Amino acid sequence: MIHGNCKTLLIPVVQPFCFHCGRPVAGLGTEYCYDCKRRLEKTKSPYWRRNNPASWFVQGRALYVYQGPVRRTMYRLKYSNRREYAEFFAKEAAARYGKWIRRAGVETIVPIPVYWKKQKKRGYNQAGLLAEQIAELLGLAYEPEALIRVRNTKPQKELGEKERKNNLKSAFQAADFVVKYNCILLIDDIYTTGATVESAARTLRESGVKEVYVLTACIGMGAMQEV
Repeated sequence: MIHGNCKTLLIPVVQPFCFHCGRPVAGLGTEYCYDCKRRLEKTKSPYWRRNNPASWFVQGRALYVYQGPVRRTMYRLKYSNRREYAEFFAKEAAARYGKWIRRAGVETIVPIPVYWKKQKKRGYNQAGLLAEQIAELLGLAYEPEALIRVRNTKPQKELGEKERKNNLKSAFQAADFVVKYNCILLIDDIYTTGATVESAARTLRESGVKEVYVLTACIGMGAMQEV
């Protein structure tokens, strides 16, 4: 678990945050972050429309700002087998966003998958650890096989925004059974540009899922706010 003194160094995401992705914004009068506003203006349509939507997921939320000590925490969770950190984030997620998840009508929780070779080498999927424990705490179904990553994509952190989108084209495949779900919650460790969850959400939507929500442990400050 994360020591109490270390927890105080983490920066929780609190209001005001973007209505869509959950990224912190400058003031209470700011409805969307720069990235989401830019996508909305580009498409000239509300994000929830199916026809060329600005986003494939309805709303996203995050626990902590991806700055400072939390970067080391996420690295250890992902690469150093510190699986106990997943329990901490899962309990925080259930406590802070349990009501939001239930109001959304989420029926099952699905992790963003990693490519099978990477998971075999690492021994686990950090998003899967989070998703499974959140599902257990909230009494919801957990579907680790709902999505698979069919391409071994390059690490997103090494790419620019346009490259990130192209990198994830056709990266995911949905299982046939996802069509039985109306509302799915996607879980990932870090939200930066949103390219990964957008690609995964699109795959689910095009497979028949009506609504997709997103919850991540951490979120970056975005193109115009990154410090």
